[in-house]
Order: sequence, then structure tokens, then C-alpha cells
Amino acid sequence: MRQVLGIDRKEALLDRVIDNFNVLQARSAMLLSLVTLCLTISGFSGHRIAASGTVPALLLAFGLALVVLSAVLLMLGPLQLRWATRRRCGESLDELLEALIHLRNLRTRRYHIAVMILILGLSAYVASVVLSIVP
Repeated sequence: MRQVLGIDRKEALLDRVIDNFNVLQARSAMLLSLVTLCLTISGFSGHRIAASGTVPALLLAFGLALVVLSAVLLMLGPLQLRWATRRRCGESLDELLEALIHLRNLRTRRYHIAVMILILGLSAYVASVVLSIVP
């Protein structure tokens, strides 16, 4: 593991993994801000979009459901707050590093799933807006 990252000290490896968690948390928070923005805008204009027809209303509902699902996945995955130093994964620092890398990889996969769902939700949302404008 040390040869791959070019780091010799185990403490530096631990710092690198913890930095990975920080990056993942910051990116997830940014996505959550995008979700909040989408939900806020729908609160103001959602009723007009839904009133423009059945297809825009269904796309709006589907898009918003996916956006909310994405937020839930972010909350249950990368945005869970658990201190890395609180984990007990054996007696050695190597075991702790392996457990943290496994957790980081799991949260990264959940982040990518949430991103894909968010993209689908926002696409459906934009399609509903376009269809509500086009006569």
C-alpha cells in the first residue's frame, strides 16, 4: 500500500485517507446544495409546470422523487458523520488503515450512485420545464 501512494510513514497514510473523507464530504455537501436549490425552485414554480399538462407533471414528480432519493443516499452514505479515529478495527494501524480504506471506497460508491440518480432526476426536471414552456 505504501509503495502505491509513495508514502513511507503510516501516520501520513492515515492523514491521506482522512483527507479523502474530507473531499468526499465536501463534494457531497455541494450536491446536497444542488438538491436544495432544485426543491426550492420547484416550490415556487412546480404548480405552474404541473398545470401545463400530464407529461410535464409526471416528469416533474419523477424528477423530484429521484432528486430526493439522491439526497437520502448522500445522507446515508458520504455525509454520515463518524470520526475516523473512533473506529476500532484491531490492534494495529495497518488494520485501521485497511478498514478506513474499505469505508472510503463504500462511501465513494454511494456517492457515485447518488450522482447518477441526481443527474437522472435533474434531467427529468429540466424536461418537465421545457415541455411546460413549449406550446
